[in-house]
Amino acid sequence: MMDAINKRVSYDIGCMKSLRKLPDRVSLKFMDLMTRYMSDPSANGLNLETVEGAKDSSIKSLRVDQGYRAIAFEVGRDIMFVHVNEHDKAYRWAVGRRVKLDPSTNRIRVIEELDATKVEAEAPAPSEPRLFAEVADKRLRALGVPDEELPAIRALTTIEALDAAEEDFDPLTYQVLYALAAGYSDEEVYALTGVAEEPQVAPMAVDDDRTFDQLIETEESRQTIFIPESQEELRRVFEEGLEGWRVFLHPDQRKLAYRDYNGPAMVRGGAGTGKTVVAMHRAKHLADAIKEDPARAGQRVLLTTFTTSLAYDIEANLRTLCPDHLDARPPRIEVINLDRWVSQFLKRKNFAREVAFFGEARDRLDQIWQEVFDDHELPDGLSEPFVKAEWSQIVQAKGLTDKRAYLKASRSGRGTPLDRRKRATLWDLFEDYRARMISEGLAEPDDAYREATEILSSEAPNLPYATVIVDEAQDMGEQAFRLIRAIVPETPAGDQNSIFIVGDAHQRIYGRRASMSSCGIEVRGRSRRLRLNYRTTQEIRAWAVSILEGVSVDDLDEGTDTLRGYVSLLHGAAPELVACASEADELEGLVAWVRALPADQIQLADIGVLCARRKDVERVREALRAAELETVVLQSGADDRSVPGVRIATMHRAKGLEFFAVAIPFLSDGAFPPPGALKSAVDAADREDIITQYRSLLHVAATRAKKALRVSWSGAPTGLFGDSPQK
Repeated sequence: MMDAINKRVSYDIGCMKSLRKLPDRVSLKFMDLMTRYMSDPSANGLNLETVEGAKDSSIKSLRVDQGYRAIAFEVGRDIMFVHVNEHDKAYRWAVGRRVKLDPSTNRIRVIEELDATKVEAEAPAPSEPRLFAEVADKRLRALGVPDEELPAIRALTTIEALDAAEEDFDPLTYQVLYALAAGYSDEEVYALTGVAEEPQVAPMAVDDDRTFDQLIETEESRQTIFIPESQEELRRVFEEGLEGWRVFLHPDQRKLAYRDYNGPAMVRGGAGTGKTVVAMHRAKHLADAIKEDPARAGQRVLLTTFTTSLAYDIEANLRTLCPDHLDARPPRIEVINLDRWVSQFLKRKNFAREVAFFGEARDRLDQIWQEVFDDHELPDGLSEPFVKAEWSQIVQAKGLTDKRAYLKASRSGRGTPLDRRKRATLWDLFEDYRARMISEGLAEPDDAYREATEILSSEAPNLPYATVIVDEAQDMGEQAFRLIRAIVPETPAGDQNSIFIVGDAHQRIYGRRASMSSCGIEVRGRSRRLRLNYRTTQEIRAWAVSILEGVSVDDLDEGTDTLRGYVSLLHGAAPELVACASEADELEGLVAWVRALPADQIQLADIGVLCARRKDVERVREALRAAELETVVLQSGADDRSVPGVRIATMHRAKGLEFFAVAIPFLSDGAFPPPGALKSAVDAADREDIITQYRSLLHVAATRAKKALRVSWSGAPTGLFGDSPQK
């Protein structure tokens, strides 16, 4: 065996996928072998053995235990593990594989060489249509597909066959094929895969001096090859159940996260496209740069989002991805929801008023409103709910502080028109409300944002933030983004890597909206859209998208967005749409569904039951407990999946989470949207906005499901379904 001390061990994504299909004891033995070697390679060398009959002399095997073998490629000082399986299966897998150094795509690829004659002999009858019959070999080569895989591609007949053969293809080849099957143009395929347009298509020259050692370091290779930097990082990958997307980003995701921008940038995309993952990797990338530069000691990345629960979930994931940045003193990444950040900032600045986020302070604001209404006569045709909505959606959202500004303000989307006289009357009422609120020592969240923005703009405080990353941007309003711009203002030196925003207006569930440019955040020319859904099957995605049929949404700036080209990479069963005789039958059917899920493939912690109302959460909990099924009700705080039990949560709380299987009960016409929400509408336009929010909420809930979705109702179903439910 060669000198082990000089060896560098890496892991192809195929190795990680194969391990997850094996018994835990095998994964643990493999992990133990790898970590012991990394901690002391001289004492625990890897005894690699030649694979008899292999086409590539660099392919080796390693004994994990008596029944299992790991397959690796040993090239110079590098050992790259690519597969783990039972003894005979591992050897059969290894015989036809070889490492291909591919300068045309700037990466290392693991290719299976197949005999074209043998493949064709085993292929379906010639009369059966082939999936890529209309795609020429020359075009496939130009997109990055190697010659060795063309015979297997020509044998494919359906998209389902392509899905089943995923592990038989190099990851780049599979991405190219799936994009072509989904109808993408060549230009779109290049953009999605990260392959330069018109790469070199001729076979690699014999005297090419690009070595394995050099190609494994490229960004393209690192999309599918993991090189742990420490024993601790390696253990996190194996022990903490790190999902592939946290280590291996898809090329279009990686390009967005790991690059420099000369100003604010924005990433949009449908549910499951990995926006939050990109934001997390963006935070890691920028924190890595801070760590490497002694002159930047003390700087940090602020990663903020709308709700406390989402902030907890993101921080928990970052503790798996890059715990050193969170544990550094001071931390190089700070994760906090924006309301909490503002509250802490104003407290340090001795802000004299209490911000009424919730609780008694919020109740007192309702009392102040009633006192104001008692002392003022409303203009004809206007109601108290309408006036409060006008205050919230126009005056506070736009930061209007004087009568003249309100008289001139656009009220687009508010429905009920207001002439100048009515606006003037309302302003007198608004001024009275604001004065009473201040005298009581209270402030609304928008007031807090505005106050913090004014402080930051006037005194140029010495904040430690080099950049702000915003997740779930669609749920934040104008005042929030004006504050974010103030936290990292443009400087005379420029605006490089200052603000990074991710969001999707199709998932707006809180009714707030803002135009980036109107808040001083210019993202034009630096706005990108993700289109591949990595979480949800195509069948579930299609149903969830149908809920939004006919709904027009903005692009988080001053344009409109679309889900055109938004596709899933996975296929599975269609959503189960169940009509029940009563809500009691719904609960009984829900219990039966949970019990019927395959226990060998799914744990209770990977099942989510999502409800529109808090009272329904408790009803589901009681039904499952009565059936002796463990449950966990998700409220605030991160979801610790090591705690067993079916997860039960409101649809709002489920934002940012994902489950193997999801059930959404109580979607009858009289229960969803909740009657109370519709009664609160102040006019027809407001009612339509509320309905749109609940469409988005159902869309969000459905797209939490990875493989299985059950939707149920009793009586007539909600009118929000995009397609007619199947009885």
